[in-house]
Amino acid sequence: MDRLQLRTLPLSLVALVSVILVGTASANTAGSAASPSPSAGSSAELICHTDNAAECYPKVFQPTDEFQLVRADQDLPSGLHVRLNVWTGEKEAKTNVPDEEVAADQRAVVVVDSESQEDQQEQQQQAQAQAPRIPANAPAYDPVGKIKEPPKQAPSEDSSSSVFSQSLAVLKKGLDVDSALEALEDISHDIYYGLKIAEDYDTVRRLLCLATATATADKETDTSAEATTTRNRRARLAALAISSAVQNNPKALGEIEKHWAVLKEERCAGAASALGSTEFRVMELRSDPAVAKARVAAVSGLLKNDVIRSEFLAGGGMDHLLEVLAAGGSSEAAAEWEPAQRKVALLLLDNFLDRDMGAALGEWPLGPAASDKACAETAGSGSAEGGDCWDWHVKQLAQRYRSDKSHWSGELWSKLKEQRKANGSGKGRAAKTEL
Repeated sequence: MDRLQLRTLPLSLVALVSVILVGTASANTAGSAASPSPSAGSSAELICHTDNAAECYPKVFQPTDEFQLVRADQDLPSGLHVRLNVWTGEKEAKTNVPDEEVAADQRAVVVVDSESQEDQQEQQQQAQAQAPRIPANAPAYDPVGKIKEPPKQAPSEDSSSSVFSQSLAVLKKGLDVDSALEALEDISHDIYYGLKIAEDYDTVRRLLCLATATATADKETDTSAEATTTRNRRARLAALAISSAVQNNPKALGEIEKHWAVLKEERCAGAASALGSTEFRVMELRSDPAVAKARVAAVSGLLKNDVIRSEFLAGGGMDHLLEVLAAGGSSEAAAEWEPAQRKVALLLLDNFLDRDMGAALGEWPLGPAASDKACAETAGSGSAEGGDCWDWHVKQLAQRYRSDKSHWSGELWSKLKEQRKANGSGKGRAAKTEL
């Protein structure tokens, strides 16, 4: 330590650790701690690494009013002031004085400097030389890692792998679609099978076509009650299978992105338009609340992908979500649509409004909000509504459920106003929207 120099830095420039270990001793003990502890006597337990008695030292560190080196195998009693030399890793300690007065601008940490700047550079060079070298052809780091296949089961009709394989085959051939969808919806929650579903282009295409069947039907589609019920049931199960496959499964979502450029150009059987223009339609006249809720869940999972989210916003996808939020005018219908509307709120928070939920802030809302009067008139006329009436509809829901402090509409309204302000999109034609 003779060759080391001490200097003081302000707290804002602290570059090493200073720890004060304060014990629970009484005031009398703290007062007496200011005086040096008795030196190690003949009765003190010593540590000796050699036969030279002069190199022995007490097992329990004996503090004084001055900092002393603490050896690695010494025990530290409580109530000491300890500092650490970050260059050598050595500890030093002395008696702690709680009532010691220190000026505010002098409250600092004692830093043990290395011998010279050259020594620092040499140590850094040595550390870099010892660091593991990454080969030039090494694969890119994958934060998700490999998704392992579930443990092998004895071959049987009930094993997960068997059910999965059979369901995929049945779904692609269009045979017992309902049973296949139920099996896939159940097994897609497993991260491994969710990935396998996403990897199979034909399966993803079939699920998307079924999930959007009621939204893409042409004039020749059977609209009888029985046919509509069947389509709605299949649409709900297919949407749930997509949602489960990509939920918390970035590898599966990445596989769907690989298919996306081709998928969006596909035209499903009986569809009036390509998948790309209908995939994000979560509601239409023949849709029921359960189907809308499942579709919103599927869309929410897909929006975690940057490419798909960008196309969703550019294609007016927010207008389709607003249709769900605006559904259910009467009190009876409002209760029926509330679960689907809650799912829309979660989609908005997860993808656009809440940073803590992994949302991509700054992407929505961007345009000016319409006035309350304009939105009320549009809603009353039953006309198609634009995305600039989001504030009015969310505010209506927040007012409807304002007595329930835990209701999702309150948080949604708060986050929407917050992002309007942050994105600079709350002015223009917007009227005052405070509750």
